[in-house]
Parts: sequence; structure tokens; C-alpha cells
Amino acid sequence: MNISRGKALLNGLLAWFIGFALYMIPAFVFAFQLAFEMGSQRQGSAAISEQISQKIATMYTGCWLLQVGLIVIVGLLVVWRAWAIAKGSEQKHLVSGLIVGAVPAVLTLVFLACGGFGWVDIVAMLVYLVAGVTGGYLAKAQHKS
Repeated sequence: MNISRGKALLNGLLAWFIGFALYMIPAFVFAFQLAFEMGSQRQGSAAISEQISQKIATMYTGCWLLQVGLIVIVGLLVVWRAWAIAKGSEQKHLVSGLIVGAVPAVLTLVFLACGGFGWVDIVAMLVYLVAGVTGGYLAKAQHKS
């Protein structure tokens, strides 16, 4: 494996990690707010933790906007990182971009083993792959001009 492929793999992982961290921000804000509200009611920490976990799980399960947000954010990050990696490679811009997009797609597939599989997951994987190719294409177009 040459260095550009290794960089593409790492940048795909970076795009997914940043996107996932941004996806989790509403959970942290919600948990912080709930902890203050429930803490003032003098409940035990175990009961507070259990209630927060249940409410956050319900929030993420019931809100399709959070899933769409994750897909869009990771897709944009993949385009950005694929473009950055592909413009640095002399040839095979599209392949470099595809590698960047393949990492979040594979991670989505791996995490599906822990849960259910739905059409949103298929869409997410396709968006990540297309975003990687798009980033590679943008770098190729910039390289030609």
C-alpha cells in the first residue's frame, strides 16, 4: 500500500469520526440539561444515568433528521477530504477519492452488524461512496485546469 492510499484511509476515518462527533453533540447537550434538571430533584446518580440513556436513545431513534444530518455532514467531510487527498496524488484521483468514501461506507456496514439494517443505511453508504468519487473528480478537474 503506498502512502497516498494510507492517507486516503486515514482521511476517510477522520471524516467519519468528525461527522460522528458532530452527530453526538445534541446528545451531550440534552444529557447535560437533563442531568441538571434531574439532579435538582435529588435522585440517585444511577437513576439519573438510566433515564438520560433511555431519553437519548428515544431521541436518536425517533428523529430521522439526526440520521439525515449525519449522512450529509459525513458526505460533505468525505468530499472535502477526498478532494484534499486526490489533489495531492499525481494520478488516480477518482480511486483516491473512492478510498476516502469507502471507509465511512464500510464503517456503516460494520455498525449495522450491531443493529438493524434499513434503507437509510444503504443510502448512507451510497452517499459516502459518491461523495468520495465527487471529491476525486473535483481534484481531477482542478488538476487539468
